[in-house]
Amino acid sequence: MVDRTVGVGREKVRAALGLAVWEVELAAETGLLRRLPDRSFEAASVRAALDDPGGFRQGLAQERRCNATESAARLGISVQRFKRVAAATGLVPVAGEDVRKYGRVLRVVYYRAGDVDALADHVQADVELRAAAVAVSREQAAQKAAVTRKRNAELRREARTELESRKPADAEGIEKLRWAVALMRTAGRFPAPLRRLAHVEDAPTGQLAHLMRQARLREDELAAMLEDVLPRAARATEGLADPDQVSAMLGVSAWLVSQHVPHFGGHVPVPALRELAGAPPPWLLAAWADIEFQRASVEVVRQDEKQREAVLDTAERAASRLSDAGVAELLGLSKEVVRRLRPGTGRWKAAYVEQLLRRRPAWSLSEEAAWAEAERCRRRRERREQRRGQRKPG
Repeated sequence: MVDRTVGVGREKVRAALGLAVWEVELAAETGLLRRLPDRSFEAASVRAALDDPGGFRQGLAQERRCNATESAARLGISVQRFKRVAAATGLVPVAGEDVRKYGRVLRVVYYRAGDVDALADHVQADVELRAAAVAVSREQAAQKAAVTRKRNAELRREARTELESRKPADAEGIEKLRWAVALMRTAGRFPAPLRRLAHVEDAPTGQLAHLMRQARLREDELAAMLEDVLPRAARATEGLADPDQVSAMLGVSAWLVSQHVPHFGGHVPVPALRELAGAPPPWLLAAWADIEFQRASVEVVRQDEKQREAVLDTAERAASRLSDAGVAELLGLSKEVVRRLRPGTGRWKAAYVEQLLRRRPAWSLSEEAAWAEAERCRRRRERREQRRGQRKPG
């Protein structure tokens, strides 16, 4: 029995109602049990719970706190769908806390169980809308796929028709070689006779290979076509000169030759090269003339540059030397003393004079000091000559 005149302690309430501690605290937070200022519980609210235990339990279950995972499990849906429905309906969390997990601090929010249960109709509507959207998307995708298949079939027929019209005749030659290499690229097979030309850049061959891929030839068709054309294409490569050989035989670039004769990526048949060398056409003669003119122009420029460098060198040497009179005027001394003070090279270099003017030595400040320096230099030369004569044998 519960005394209605005084508050009831938490342990007595828990024992009387058969609750866990967290359930008692949740009931107090949500108002199912009224808590007095002394932290005890009002006897009337406890008595009401005891009188209707089923209703109390049901109300407590509605107030339970559920995180996103628990809420999704409660509704039988995925967490992503629950979050989408909660955002669409404006469901507001009733509590939250920061939890450290995976080395990070995560914000975990809790929803009221009764509010979560109320989303059942919204969840069903979301499921139906999503299913309808998927059905519409699949229908549209099927329609688009049908249009694409029809268009691809039309492209395949057009490509096969054009491919048949471009099929080379039985004669051997460059076109037969291009047809074989295009078949090799499409089939992904590179037999030895043509392997060296399989990846040579040739625009018509690339276009032909693209057309074959659009025609969607079967593997057996490609194998039969390649087997039929391979022997003649292999013979066409025997007399084929590469771009370096073309340039060496004709003296012009292979790119220029390929503009006027049949070729495969700059590779030209040797008989065609011999015919061009024996009877040069006007365009080849003009190319040779241009080359000779360029060589002559380069030689003239080289000679002019050489002559210009010689003139500049002479002028530079002349400009780098000063006369005795010029040095005397710059230093403010007489020409005679300047002549006696010439450096050991016998010439006044401009750089040396510039250094003298920047850092004036004591002998350059007056005529008397300059003559004294000249006399000192004369005596030093005489002593050097005497020592040199004494060192000579005999």
